[in-house]
Amino acid sequence: MAPAALCLPPATAPAAFFQQQSVVIKGRVTDEHNLPLPGVTVALKGTGTGTTTDANGNYTLRSNANSGVLEFSFIGYARQEAAFTGASTRNIVLRSDQKALGEVVVVGYGTQKKVNLVGAVSAVKVDEKIAGRALPNASSALSGMVPGLAVNQSSGMAGRNSATLLIRGLGTVNNANPLIVVDGMPDVDINRINLNDIESISVLKDATSASVYGSRAANGVILITTKSGKGMRKAQINFNGNLAIVKPTKAYQFMADYPRALTMHQRGAAVSQQPAAWQFKNGTIDQWMALGMIDPLRYPNTDWWDVISRTGNIQNYNVSASGGGENSNFFISVGVQDEKGLQINNDYKLYNARFNYDYKIRKNMNVGVRFNGNWSKLTYALEDGFTDDAPTNTAGFDLQYAIAGITPYDPVSGHYGGVMAYGEDAQAYNPYTVYMNTLSRMNRQEANGSIYFDWSPVKGLTGRVDYILTYNNQFRWNANMPNQAFNFQTNTFGGRIYVGENAGIGNFTNTGYKTLMNGRLSYQNTFGKNHELSVMGVYSEEYWYTRSQSSSRNDRLHPSLHEVDAALTDIQSAGGNSSAEGLRSYIGRLNYTAFNKYLFEANFRYDGSSKFLPGSQYGLFSSAAVGWRFTEESFIKPFTSRFMNSGKLRVSYGGLGNNSGVGRYEQQETLNTSNYMSGEDIVRGFVYRKMVNRDLTWEANTVFNIGLDLAFLDNRLTAELDYYNRLTKGMLQSSEMSILLTGAYEAPRANMGNLRNRGVEANITWSDKVGEFRYGVNLNASYNATNLEKWNEFLGKGYTFINMPYHFVYTYEDLGIAQTWEDVYNATPQGASPGDILRKDLNGDGRITGDDKKAYPNLQRDRPTTNAALNVNLGWKGIDVAFLFTAATGRKDYWINNYNNVNYGQQRYAFTWEHWNNPWSWENRGGAWPRLLGSSNREETTFWLDDLSYIRLKNIQVGYTIPQNLLKRIGVNSFRIFGSTENVATITSYRGLDPELTGNRSNAYPLNKSYSIGVNVGL
Repeated sequence: MAPAALCLPPATAPAAFFQQQSVVIKGRVTDEHNLPLPGVTVALKGTGTGTTTDANGNYTLRSNANSGVLEFSFIGYARQEAAFTGASTRNIVLRSDQKALGEVVVVGYGTQKKVNLVGAVSAVKVDEKIAGRALPNASSALSGMVPGLAVNQSSGMAGRNSATLLIRGLGTVNNANPLIVVDGMPDVDINRINLNDIESISVLKDATSASVYGSRAANGVILITTKSGKGMRKAQINFNGNLAIVKPTKAYQFMADYPRALTMHQRGAAVSQQPAAWQFKNGTIDQWMALGMIDPLRYPNTDWWDVISRTGNIQNYNVSASGGGENSNFFISVGVQDEKGLQINNDYKLYNARFNYDYKIRKNMNVGVRFNGNWSKLTYALEDGFTDDAPTNTAGFDLQYAIAGITPYDPVSGHYGGVMAYGEDAQAYNPYTVYMNTLSRMNRQEANGSIYFDWSPVKGLTGRVDYILTYNNQFRWNANMPNQAFNFQTNTFGGRIYVGENAGIGNFTNTGYKTLMNGRLSYQNTFGKNHELSVMGVYSEEYWYTRSQSSSRNDRLHPSLHEVDAALTDIQSAGGNSSAEGLRSYIGRLNYTAFNKYLFEANFRYDGSSKFLPGSQYGLFSSAAVGWRFTEESFIKPFTSRFMNSGKLRVSYGGLGNNSGVGRYEQQETLNTSNYMSGEDIVRGFVYRKMVNRDLTWEANTVFNIGLDLAFLDNRLTAELDYYNRLTKGMLQSSEMSILLTGAYEAPRANMGNLRNRGVEANITWSDKVGEFRYGVNLNASYNATNLEKWNEFLGKGYTFINMPYHFVYTYEDLGIAQTWEDVYNATPQGASPGDILRKDLNGDGRITGDDKKAYPNLQRDRPTTNAALNVNLGWKGIDVAFLFTAATGRKDYWINNYNNVNYGQQRYAFTWEHWNNPWSWENRGGAWPRLLGSSNREETTFWLDDLSYIRLKNIQVGYTIPQNLLKRIGVNSFRIFGSTENVATITSYRGLDPELTGNRSNAYPLNKSYSIGVNVGL
């Protein structure tokens, strides 16, 4: 038989031979530190043959083919291929995949594998593309990155253009900001962190992930981990720099034509007055028109926006060094950010330095330090830039009185202009003198340091001690320059005095420090191969101390001096106070995994706060969660293995707390001075300042979360879906007292309101590679609805009511603008004339009253209900392109502010060109606005109600990385040049400045768009 076998045709003999025999390929898979990797999938490419590595990282695979390619894949590591020929041994080292940061997620007091995570956590890897954007702060970088995290800007003001962060809606009517934790340090200002120093950001959104932060986690937690140099084979020096020019996305267009402005006043006066009674005569207007062309000093037509604004810029430069070895690693960084705002004299500069170091003392002992210092300098005129909405500043919104008939400044005489037209109000506003002469300058320094020591005496058991100290010092001073409005026509000073001759000096200092000590004990072990257990316990103590001092004197010896001692002591004042707070906590967590598919986690935190009285000081906040990796089940895997790589269902429920609505000494009896009668005399003595609610306790909320994590098509398509239901109970609010007590006492706070948030989130990602072309698309979206379920005090009719969204839309509906007297007569009587807005009589009582307002339960005024973002990344060879789109809907608010007033006064109003073109009149029947000085045209009706939905092209970035083979010749490791632009374009029907803006509607500081160029260099 043997000879017959040898007579087979040559072409088929090898095939027949290998059909009868198979080759064996074996080997070991380890990580970068030569540690075995169990559970790695080893597959024969192009076939269904495969296996997994055992507990020691070893594998054995039989193949009917004599040659082929093996594929090695493991969650958290880059996929790798290895060719084989015949029976052979293939030992593989898998490298961690930095792109898949989400596979190992930073959580409170540690890290967890993504596959075993049962809480709602989103992770962001901060790479050079994010750090290279021309952003003023780190909070703005989170826009569009995380589902359920709403990021909104309230201003474009340099130094105060941080974004408002809100996790899963409004959790409380008090402070709803999330807790920021940086390298284990709570209460760090995210906007003072250098983006180039950040390695990763984790957003904890449910009770399971956040309950280890207890009483301050009710609004979610943002964990920031800075770079450390771990995992680097050799030291590297990096330089990152970018320069951007800044323009407004949209600005108010004030009318730089004073004769037209006076004509507008005439039009307004004509509504109710004869020409003889008009404030401004035709002769005044004609004179200004004629002489304004030849004598702009005395007859100006000032374009105020051109005078008080400029092209801004942002510069960011950072140098860092990092590296590591077997026993230590380090990261050192210094950076500077220099920002020139759109407003003149609005400047901000921030310096940063960071030093992170870890050292392995023994095989089972480690020590490390973290230090960050920053120093900022801010210059500004008013608290909001162009305006100031503080009630104490009665001139905070005088920008609406910046008439075009004022000369800003005359460099020859050194005078700042004032009113010159006959009949004009002497209190008309010159913003230029305010933005030049009433500046505040604020310097702030912060130092944050920590040290840790950990020891593992036996396998699986680790003890760790952390000590953290943070310090801050802030000094603000102002020394306003004396100035008074000047009339260049009469060469005399006017009636408005901006800063008097006895101008003073003010110094304001705020200092504070915080200490934190943690003692942590954790145990982790695997029992019987299929049971993993992790237990952690923490004892924590935190202490805060702050002090503020102020001093001022009038009558400076010379206008150029700005020290308090440089003023006379005749008129002076001083003040100061300090406060302290303590928090003691006991924290625990248990994680259990069975057969790599059944997951369980339980957490608790027992917090005690010095803010509350004994009996109410402590609160217990606990949570539990379960997870099921259903694709690991043998009865499911045959149906899903061809298209689904992994699937996990997770459910969590727990409680969190909040004490931010309580002052440090609010529950303490305090005294105040007051006058009272003693016999027939009035004497001054001490009285109790307030009443104390001895039952006041924590705000508490409960959160239910159900989520689904899916991965398809070789992990190219991933999806994370979540539903949550959060109920905040006992919101802390000031109570109401009898009018007999009002004025004598301050009303105490009480736990009086319940607020529910329900919502859904989706995060879908597709990434793939075709040849040398790389691409990735991420779509994330979230929907949130609030409902005020309980309120223990009286609620009148308004936009806050039971079983409605918090601050819902509550408005008059209208019929539009009356075009004829017939329209007026056919409507419910309301004192209207043609050109006025006609309101609907919804209750049919024949009157227009507050009872005719309608509630819209699906719309909110303060924030959108729905947010979405689309991230697109493309790459080919050294070219990379990225797009970011953001969108929002579900918010409506009134477009009523100081700058579109149709019921302006008879004098000193700064008209925009819309005032000239848009009001209804008999000659302009199609006008977009109602008539000037009409009846009830400033009421909150649907005419002024705008949809603040928008789609925004948030960022475009294009970069090119020079090939390494060219850079090696000059000793450079990497070189990337890029261009980037922010807030490129916005699609919206909103008529105001920007649909993203929050805060006061009359704030005139626009959001910014920027165009930048930068480089990343690695040595």
